[in-house]
Amino acid sequence: MGLSFEAARRALRHAGLLLLLRADLAAEEMAAARRLWVGWLAMVLAAFALTVVALVAVGAWLTLVLWERFGAFTPGVLAALFGLGAVLLLRALLRSADAAPSPLARTRTALREDYDALASAIAQERDAEPRQ
Repeated sequence: MGLSFEAARRALRHAGLLLLLRADLAAEEMAAARRLWVGWLAMVLAAFALTVVALVAVGAWLTLVLWERFGAFTPGVLAALFGLGAVLLLRALLRSADAAPSPLARTRTALREDYDALASAIAQERDAEPRQ
């Protein structure tokens, strides 16, 4: 025997309420992630601007200091050193991004728990029904 209409209506209502609750949780997590990303982006842009200014100043100063000794090789060597520094910084940024928590992790976990609980309840109700 299948579920009655009243039981089906209650199950659908509870499932709808659970989905709304999970949507609220997802919205909260996304808002927190957005704040985190905006903060990271602002810091990256500020650091980038300051780094560019500092590198131009250091490059000009080193070029003036080393020009008599190395001549035209000075800008090339400085560009190689600055490029290496940029690669190392980008690798560190990628490692930091990989270590950040995945988006909506709590929501996915809660949805998985809801699914497991609902599947268990349906299985128990199915087992409890009298056989014809």
